Amino acid sequence: MSTFNLSWGDRPIELETEGDRKFLRLGAALRVEVTDASVDQLEQLAQVTADLADFRWERIRAARVADEVAAEDGFPYRRRPVAA
Repeated sequence: MSTFNLSWGDRPIELETEGDRKFLRLGAALRVEVTDASVDQLEQLAQVTADLADFRWERIRAARVADEVAAEDGFPYRRRPVAA
């Protein structure tokens, strides 16, 4: 099995259909066939994506707190957005 990294930022995430086959499209570079995925696998995918959203919200909150502390200390520095 190969592992690779893909960063898609805010590119679309869509469900595509080709005939009787279904695909999960992640941006322009990745398409995963989910035609034969079990309900358990799809629910697990939903849970993983919910966990990823929670992770991202925590990073956003942490950056906001850091910016607020810096501003209180007289350093009006704002971080540039970092890719997740």
